[in-house]
Amino acid sequence: MKSKKKLKLKTKNVKILVIVLVAIYLLIGPVKLMFKGYSIISSFKMNFYGIKSEALDNKYSKVLDKIINKGYFDKDYLEEYFKIDYYDKDNFIKDVDKYLELGYKSESINKINMINSKKLYEIATKYDKDLVEYLKYDYFKPELYERYKNYFNEDYKETLINVNIGLDKEYYEDPTIVNNYSITMIVNKYNKLDENFVPPELIELNNCSNGGEYLTKEAKESFDKLCKAITDEGLSLGTTSAYRSYQDQESTYNYYLKNNGKEYADSYASRPGFSEHQTGLAIDVKSTKASPFKITKEYKWMVENAYKYGFILRYPDNKENITGFKSETWHYRYVGEEVAKYLHENDITYEEYHAIFH
Repeated sequence: MKSKKKLKLKTKNVKILVIVLVAIYLLIGPVKLMFKGYSIISSFKMNFYGIKSEALDNKYSKVLDKIINKGYFDKDYLEEYFKIDYYDKDNFIKDVDKYLELGYKSESINKINMINSKKLYEIATKYDKDLVEYLKYDYFKPELYERYKNYFNEDYKETLINVNIGLDKEYYEDPTIVNNYSITMIVNKYNKLDENFVPPELIELNNCSNGGEYLTKEAKESFDKLCKAITDEGLSLGTTSAYRSYQDQESTYNYYLKNNGKEYADSYASRPGFSEHQTGLAIDVKSTKASPFKITKEYKWMVENAYKYGFILRYPDNKENITGFKSETWHYRYVGEEVAKYLHENDITYEEYHAIFH
């Protein structure tokens, strides 16, 4: 009798041990997931759905932690859940599910949420392969989407840049009004200054100039450094024009218009309000020893060195389709050393730079 009781006791103990071991085994996964940051309920559900290993092998995903407790969870999207950034906003999880069902991948979903634009949310209510391509670029602007679609030239990057510049519109058509002065402001055939705009701290030039010409303080100080550097090389740089008021530019444009016609005037002179000279950041230079400027040593030096002092050749050769102006070897614009260096190293126009970074 005793041996039978002992046998029953041993069998019972074994069963209890097995149950305990199974319980421990079942708890190991959820406990590990909880240590990873997942909630208790999420951890057990991941164990139930058989995705414990994937969850442990990847970084903690707040999206997965949230969505697994909703009716939107779909195991087929597990890989995407790990790549989607979480944003604390209304209907976020529901929207994630919607975008995934439409066919968007994590990269596009992250950009949609990061941009956080009502216009973009409207565009993304159905799958759009063009939108997916545009979202790859940080300078995609949802408010210009219809213009991108209408202009599209089979190159997504070029389309974005060109439309951001305004090349899909006629010159001077519905220009953006520029009100605030900064050394990186852009004024061209798409961006206009008010008639009363006057830049701050205009200072008369006293180096490489006969006087009577003005730049803003920072531009003037940098031009002084440039002047000293080129003079130290035994070269002789002069200036022909710097700051011009709206009224001065109006006189200049009307002169060309009267004597050379509208087409010539619009190619070689800015209409009043559309001239960089009104910013106090633009300067026209010359060699005091020879002309035309393009064949001079001073021109060569400026092309190779002006950027070191924050100046760029504003209207380079073969860029008329972008800048709107024929080549002007003499026209330089102060933008600051950092921006000037970027343009020099990447061989792009100021229009392209603005299209990408502003």
